[in-house]
Amino acid sequence: MLDYIKDEVTVILTVWKRSHIQKQLNCLLNQTKKPYQIWIYQNESHFDIKIPEETKSKFNISVIQSKDINFKFHGRFALPLLSDTEYTAIFDDDTIPGQRWLETCLSLSKKNNCIVGANGRSMKKGFDKADQQHMIGIGDGRPVEQETKVDFVGHCWFFKTEWCKYMWRDRPLSWDNGEDIHFAAACQIYGNIECFVPKMTFSDMSTWGDLESHLGRDEHASWKRSDHASLRSELVKYWCKKGWTPLILKEIDPD
Repeated sequence: MLDYIKDEVTVILTVWKRSHIQKQLNCLLNQTKKPYQIWIYQNESHFDIKIPEETKSKFNISVIQSKDINFKFHGRFALPLLSDTEYTAIFDDDTIPGQRWLETCLSLSKKNNCIVGANGRSMKKGFDKADQQHMIGIGDGRPVEQETKVDFVGHCWFFKTEWCKYMWRDRPLSWDNGEDIHFAAACQIYGNIECFVPKMTFSDMSTWGDLESHLGRDEHASWKRSDHASLRSELVKYWCKKGWTPLILKEIDPD
């Protein structure tokens, strides 16, 4: 079995209909913890990605395209199965990290053996009876005063590459949403792995996972779809039946 390259990070950037790729690359190439390699995953072909070959070679950047097929939310989580670095960071196409984000994630993931995200969600009491999302939000452009355990994370997922295998032990309830819930639930059920959002304060925004949360409020935002909340509520209940235990059921206060 091939060994992973210790302490190195493969960054996977998602490209669909938003064209923030150059801004994301600029942020990632200026990280205090440099990515070992950057894979730009283009889902369908809504615009051209133009990166000079010299830049791709210098910074170990590759473009992976599925031009004629939309592999939706979950497809990018198959790519770490092909990675040789110990860690992987997957970014949504609207997520702009601070300069110390990868450094912060690596430190916290090592400390707590956990998935780290730019924002998080935890269930409220009564979530299992609610027909819509019934959650507490952590982050999303707001400061986080201390590292916080949550039920699942989003916008960016930083994790040990080998954990990706848990994602594919169960087929999704839906391909149309919920990769964040799926990944967190599967990692908890099969690997006893939890999720955390790091401390992110206004006094040091270099540690933030997403400096421009407004980018996720455009016409492409999945949360604006009419069935978004009800589908995610179904997904939570589905994974709870499969053995996922939200924090509120462990008598841990997610606040």
